[in-house]
Amino acid sequence: MIPRPARAVLFFFLGALLHGALRTAAFAVDLRHRSVSGSGQFVVYCDDRDARGRIVSFVEDVKGQLLRVLHDRDEWKIPIVISIEPEGEPSSVSSTLVNTVAGPKVDVVVRLGDDPAKILFQRHIVHVLLLEIAYRDRPPLRGGEHFALPPWWLTEGLLQDMRAHAGMRDPDIFKSIVNTEKLPSFEKLLTQPPLQLDTAAGAVDRASAFALTTALLNMSAGPANLGRFLRAWPDGSRDPLTLLARHFPMLGDSPQSLAKWWTLQLAQLGKSETLRGLSAAEADAELAALLAFDITSGKPPVSQHYVLADFEKYIKLPGARPALRLAQVKISMLSSRAHVLYRPILKEYEELCGLLASGKTSGVADRIARAERFRASALQRSEMIADYLNWYEATQTPGSTGQFDRYLRAVEDRDAKKRQPAAPVDPRIAEYLDALEQEFAPLRPNMLPGDEPTGSARR
Repeated sequence: MIPRPARAVLFFFLGALLHGALRTAAFAVDLRHRSVSGSGQFVVYCDDRDARGRIVSFVEDVKGQLLRVLHDRDEWKIPIVISIEPEGEPSSVSSTLVNTVAGPKVDVVVRLGDDPAKILFQRHIVHVLLLEIAYRDRPPLRGGEHFALPPWWLTEGLLQDMRAHAGMRDPDIFKSIVNTEKLPSFEKLLTQPPLQLDTAAGAVDRASAFALTTALLNMSAGPANLGRFLRAWPDGSRDPLTLLARHFPMLGDSPQSLAKWWTLQLAQLGKSETLRGLSAAEADAELAALLAFDITSGKPPVSQHYVLADFEKYIKLPGARPALRLAQVKISMLSSRAHVLYRPILKEYEELCGLLASGKTSGVADRIARAERFRASALQRSEMIADYLNWYEATQTPGSTGQFDRYLRAVEDRDAKKRQPAAPVDPRIAEYLDALEQEFAPLRPNMLPGDEPTGSARR
């Protein structure tokens, strides 16, 4: 089944083919056959006016979704020129960053070929938008200078995140990854190209890219840090692990800490609660467990239990910093599953863990006290809201909602069957069961087969 965004692109590509305007022997740029998008960033060349209008609308829609995910404003500087070419085998899309007399631009050439369905236009638009963000504040490329393409996992992860917001998210792939214990390597994910993403074999790569991007976005200041990471990518693409740790310091700077964080993230996404979302009470229970941790200190090493508010007792212990960093990461991961109204509370505790991990204690006690009061108030209010909604549904809903009709009919059918007289039992069945019982009954202790009395069961 073709995803909804891909179907939209397929429709206007097929529409262009049906109109016949693209069935020319050669493609020549004609200024009369171009359209400029509303933001002015996209310039689309296509002979078919209807298809050109749909493309302009589609790319602006993709851009708007991407900016919402990144929490960014539309401050583009490099135009993106899209040319639709009917000829070319096979169907393909190519993009490149070039420098012109008027300044840099991104060229996108779409060759429809005979199978436009193979062109996943949404992915390519996300790709060139990230390319523009990475190079918009840099000097123009010199002649022959190469440019660094955006990391594939970031393009794919943001694309999957956008689809998830449209309700096209499936947790089964995460469950299968965790259950088979074939966790993809974090270093391999960042440094090696993926398999063909649109095949069954590429499902793990798609899911891994989505998991990584979602985890980074859900961290404190995640969208802003991800934007800085992207702008620094042209200089740091040769060492993505170091670049990622630099812009997301809470992940740690060692391969072991990154691998541990990555494993925890995949495990969390494998849970069914990831999709349905935790209630405020469920999120609060998990938060309470994360705000208490064990810290080992002394010689011989002794493990002691602390809560976050007791930071004056453990802040100077050697094991305090890694324990607080781990709690910070876990709270960030919990935020991705918690109810949206509970996330400000989790963000506050995540920032508190970060401050204490950095050794900053000024004003932390007051912030913890305020957070505790707000947390208790929010939990109480959520319970009151749930009680009110239950009361309203039970007493104020006009007429029957029909939501329980199937259940009520099933109960009625079961009760009706119970009231029916039982069918008479065939006496031959009882005789057969008695014979089986005698034949297969266990022997009594110290009895050999054949010693049992005639006509009696073996005990």
